[in-house]
Amino acid sequence: MNTILNKKILLSILTLILSGSLVQFAAAQDTDPLRILMTTGGGPWHDYETQKDQIREGLMERLSNIEITTDYEGGDTVTMESTDFFFSRHLQDDWAEEFDVVIYNHCNLQVKDEDYVKGIIAEHVKHQVPAVMLHCPIHLYQYARGDAADAWWDFTGAVSYAHEKENHPNTSPYTIEVLEPQHPIMKNYPGSWRTPAGELYLIIDLHDNATPLSQAYSVETNSYTETAWTHEHEGIRVFTSSLGHHNVSMGSDVNLNLVASGVLWAAGKLEEDGTPAPGYAGERGLGWISLLDDTLNGWIESGGVVDWSAGAWYGREMDWPTIADTSTGESFRIDGDTLIVEGDRRNLFYDGTIAGGYFKNFEFKVDVYTHPGSASGIYFHTHYEEDGPPAFGYEAQINASRVGESKTGSLVGASEVTTAPHRDNEWFSYHIKVDGKRVTVKVNGETVNEFTEPADADGPASLHRGTIGLESVGSGSRVHFRNPMIRLLPD
Repeated sequence: MNTILNKKILLSILTLILSGSLVQFAAAQDTDPLRILMTTGGGPWHDYETQKDQIREGLMERLSNIEITTDYEGGDTVTMESTDFFFSRHLQDDWAEEFDVVIYNHCNLQVKDEDYVKGIIAEHVKHQVPAVMLHCPIHLYQYARGDAADAWWDFTGAVSYAHEKENHPNTSPYTIEVLEPQHPIMKNYPGSWRTPAGELYLIIDLHDNATPLSQAYSVETNSYTETAWTHEHEGIRVFTSSLGHHNVSMGSDVNLNLVASGVLWAAGKLEEDGTPAPGYAGERGLGWISLLDDTLNGWIESGGVVDWSAGAWYGREMDWPTIADTSTGESFRIDGDTLIVEGDRRNLFYDGTIAGGYFKNFEFKVDVYTHPGSASGIYFHTHYEEDGPPAFGYEAQINASRVGESKTGSLVGASEVTTAPHRDNEWFSYHIKVDGKRVTVKVNGETVNEFTEPADADGPASLHRGTIGLESVGSGSRVHFRNPMIRLLPD
């Protein structure tokens, strides 16, 4: 029996070695699990039943060695008056003792009991348990008796009890700008980001000991307001973000990266470079952002087809070109989780909410499938071109068998690959990294091209900044893409 068991253990270790996961495995074995409590629920204004799963699944993808306990209560609160309820755990003694960090995404807005509010804070201080505040907690307990509201605002780090009201709750998306790009939490955040939906909380007063991390412009107040910050309350770290009213915002990659980074920072498990402490890095990692969902929103197809990023601007309808089916263009169409590229020679350019496609240093990865005789390309540091190949940036070629063209991994015209590193009729992973003047191209995890641009390179066909573009070469070609993702690196 012991021999069989030892063989199983040896086999597991060999598997980890071959998969490159031994270091992470060993670190996880020597690291205590991070015990997370998520307190959520209440109020008729937020879909906490969905958001609790969005947050949990988002953390589980991005982090490892974590244990999440979810307290979901108040799901039947349908009026403002019904939000005067207590969470059961908060009525227990020493409830915070068994956790390392608490996430608050809840809305029992009408609680008036002063002792209840102060009791929550006292538990955090007594057991030195950090907190992460998401959206509605910033506005909570403003009606509580005594000085409970002031105590809660001291805990969250800011006074806030108002939001933009024009067209509320369907106010327009807003642009978030990073204020502290070198803060570990913001290392995984794009320099600017246009939220997919908007309810902008207005910060009345940010406490002196708080560090603002990001801001957004309020068209109603004609001023900027903070959207995320950190501070310390009686020895414990608190991270706060005002995002999260709409599910589409709460569940976005950018926001879930922010929440995961905030949780690690609050718990003291985030390194200065924005990476998780040893033993806490998940399979997806931090900072990766999907550039494609089940529509082509945020992309522009060349040849005068359509701009799928059409929509309202600050609550006022704009006359953008629109089509009924935002998943189908002329040469690019979505089928399930796959982008199918076939048809006339055209290009598809990213022009979405992540920095408007204005990228400098980054990692880009995508899964690709080529049919025999087919080809495509990934343009980067490029710009929209109405007709023909883009004049700006570089093209990373995709081609296993098409005669007379560069092979996969080539930087066309700059650094060629002579033998395709993959075959047709199979999925392969394609990875492009741009860091300063250096470009690295990988296929299935193996480096196939490394290129350093000459220091004196200039003109359109060189590294500056720009977006991602995908190519349809026409002539009977058919190529599939899945999971295009980008991770922005410091400039």
